[in-house]
Amino acid sequence: MMDKRNQSCPCGSGKRYKKCCGSVGGSAAVSKTGLTHENTNGTLSAAESFRLGEAAVVQRRLEEAAGYFRQALKLQPDHAEALNRLGVICLTQGKLDEAVATFQHLLTLKPDNVEAYFNLGVTFYDQGKLDDAIGSFRQLLELKPDHVEAHFNLGNFLMAQGKLDEAIASFRQALLLKPDYAEARCNMGLIFKELGKKDDAVACFRQALSLKPDYARAYKGLSLSVKYTEADDVIETMENLYNKKEISEADRKDLGFALGKAFEDLENYDKSFNFTLAANRLKRNSYQYSIQNEHNFFARIRKTFSSDFFAAHDGSGYHDRTPIFIIGMPRSGTTLVEQILASHPLVFGAGELALLVNLTNSVCTGRETARYPECISGLSHEALERMGAEYMGKIREYSNDAKYITDKMPNNFLRVGLIRTILPAAKVIHCVRNPMDTCFSIFKMDFTSPHGFAYDMEELGQYYKLYRDLMAHWEKVLPGFMYTIRYEELVAEQQKQTEGLLQFCDLPWDEACLEFYRTKRRVSTASLVQVRQPIYKDSVELWKRYEKQLEPLRKTIYGQ
Repeated sequence: MMDKRNQSCPCGSGKRYKKCCGSVGGSAAVSKTGLTHENTNGTLSAAESFRLGEAAVVQRRLEEAAGYFRQALKLQPDHAEALNRLGVICLTQGKLDEAVATFQHLLTLKPDNVEAYFNLGVTFYDQGKLDDAIGSFRQLLELKPDHVEAHFNLGNFLMAQGKLDEAIASFRQALLLKPDYAEARCNMGLIFKELGKKDDAVACFRQALSLKPDYARAYKGLSLSVKYTEADDVIETMENLYNKKEISEADRKDLGFALGKAFEDLENYDKSFNFTLAANRLKRNSYQYSIQNEHNFFARIRKTFSSDFFAAHDGSGYHDRTPIFIIGMPRSGTTLVEQILASHPLVFGAGELALLVNLTNSVCTGRETARYPECISGLSHEALERMGAEYMGKIREYSNDAKYITDKMPNNFLRVGLIRTILPAAKVIHCVRNPMDTCFSIFKMDFTSPHGFAYDMEELGQYYKLYRDLMAHWEKVLPGFMYTIRYEELVAEQQKQTEGLLQFCDLPWDEACLEFYRTKRRVSTASLVQVRQPIYKDSVELWKRYEKQLEPLRKTIYGQ
């Protein structure tokens, strides 16, 4: 995906983003403006205000800088550079709506401003508005077709949308303009990995490393694409790089996950766990998270979606049998189940979709009770039916003719009550796996999407218990609504379990479901390797190889 921190800073300074506006607490030298607020007698021109703002940016005093840029704009409303700098500060601080408004205003003044289109696209991306982000970068490239970073970012956005052929074309265009662009080569490798083109993926990661030998992210991609042996000298290379004092914590984290996987391949489980644990600690230290907030959230879900709630909303929603929701903890077998179903000629596998959460956010925004799940309680039957219809309109964009479409967002287990309320005819499949295997598999992964609970064993164990209790609640208030399939049983009795799965989905038997690994479709999860080959049993009770190290996790899940 897009690594904004390694690109040129959109503020126009010419520096890398991570060395400029993306450098929290940076220590750059003070700009030599020759100006201070004190030596101006309180009277500043637009140009002077702008220069003071620039100096404050260099010193990382962003609020002060924003004040100077706003002062410059009061005196000179069409000051394009001040608008751009102010927008970038808003973007950096997470004030995304203000950033969008600022960049859009700049474009009304300067319709050919390339920087404004770039910054607007990045802001839309941070808002999750991929269509708008893509539109901004396409407009930029009409103005400046040789903008390398724009081709690269466009490729990232198209990749996020699942438009993989277009994404590859964008990365290739970036490489035509900049043949040594290791990041573009690496991202092509990630796409080939998703498409099951292992050899192409490995080639891309190796090419990226030949261009940038210390590229930790490419080492991580390579580790997830191959099974290492003692003969692979790349492991020693990764260890040497990991031990360098000067590498960033982000790079050390990536290398830690890569080395954890490598030493597991070599069956050196002590060393594997040590690297994995260190990588998790680095990742956990990089963000704010409160497991207590999760406890509160899960309690609110159970309180809102009570038996009384469903009695009051009986008959509500949009009745369409098309969607099949596949839910469960990450790493519980959801990808395998979707791949089996997507191998059936009547089923289209759409992958992990954020449609439900986006729809909920859209509906709840602006209401008196604007947060999920409480915002659902006050909706009329008509509003709930509209929500279901809107979801169906969105999911039909993935396939207009399939009888069934799967939505494999695992954490939709948080929204089973919502699914039952707005799409009562939908199918819900709950994937369950041994708790220790599930949690340890999560612990070994560096997820691209937010999983705040995943990188600390105590928090991970607590989150698993919250999930387990919530699923018991759904079974109690919605008996018979979900179908539970157990990973270990599916691995042991593939045909029997597949027959039961298809029967629940009202699908006739099809032999292709037993050869799911032959199905060619995008798979963009950590389970990619498993669904590109026949079912195997190696990952059953894998956690026992690390039983001693995982004792704290076991105690959290099961108690003393």
